[in-house]
Amino acid sequence: MTKKTREAVKATLAIVLVVIALFVLWIFPLNQAGKIVSRPEIDTGQSSAGPVGLTGDTITIISEDNQKLAGLLFKTPSPKGTFILVHGLFGDRSSQFDKVKALTEAGYDVMVYDQRAYGQSEGKYCSGGFYEGDDLQEVISLLDLRNLLIHPVVIWGEEHGATAAFRAWSSERRIDYVVAENPVAGGRDWQKRVIKQRGMSAPDILLPVVWWWMKLKSGYEISTAASNIDESYHWAVANKAGKFMVAACGSGQTPDNAYLSKLKDHGGNWLVLPCPDGTESIYGKNKDTLLSAVTAMIAAQ
Repeated sequence: MTKKTREAVKATLAIVLVVIALFVLWIFPLNQAGKIVSRPEIDTGQSSAGPVGLTGDTITIISEDNQKLAGLLFKTPSPKGTFILVHGLFGDRSSQFDKVKALTEAGYDVMVYDQRAYGQSEGKYCSGGFYEGDDLQEVISLLDLRNLLIHPVVIWGEEHGATAAFRAWSSERRIDYVVAENPVAGGRDWQKRVIKQRGMSAPDILLPVVWWWMKLKSGYEISTAASNIDESYHWAVANKAGKFMVAACGSGQTPDNAYLSKLKDHGGNWLVLPCPDGTESIYGKNKDTLLSAVTAMIAAQ
């Protein structure tokens, strides 16, 4: 091999290594970050109708950044209070219809809505419960403005909907109770859940890239520390310990989710319940237990 050939081989290898490094450190992380944050590409087949036998009033909520959120309000003749149901990852308001039926039958008005970047609501990006907490406050304000907010007001959130509930509660005093069903504990927890549900593969260190990608595309800025719900959860433990309940998947007294296990150590009301088939869905299998615990919590105050 001549000197010229050796130099050509070295140059080629250097170019190949640069391309590989570029893909591993830049192109792949950006591609994965976009998939994590962006609206799920799923067709829920959702219509504007409510659960079988129930008719809801269509309500449109405008978020602080002018996104239209699609909601339905189900009213009862003499409401005992208002439940606001906030769906979880890869769901929409229709995923809450079993709860709507049970709660209206129990005598409560129930509000459900599609979170940003889900269902019939606007928005391209999900923030794992961060900006969704602000959206929830807009829902509450609109119902209050229209004299449709009947106390006690109970927010029942699932996954990042539960995260939104805790975030909103720490500054929104019109919330009386929170039911957090398998809450997302922070940015890394959210990232892991999305990766799992989408069948993706990405390391923990991707999270800063996710937030950078979101700021680049949407202008919204979130830090990894700010994405955690520790502060709002600790506020709830210190100020409203008897007025919230966390339901988590697990066996015995310990949640399966390591992030939630750490939160449980700080106190609060917890239900650790089995989840069917190893999934993160709690309500379906534990409907009666969960409904009884929630109504008992409200009645005890």
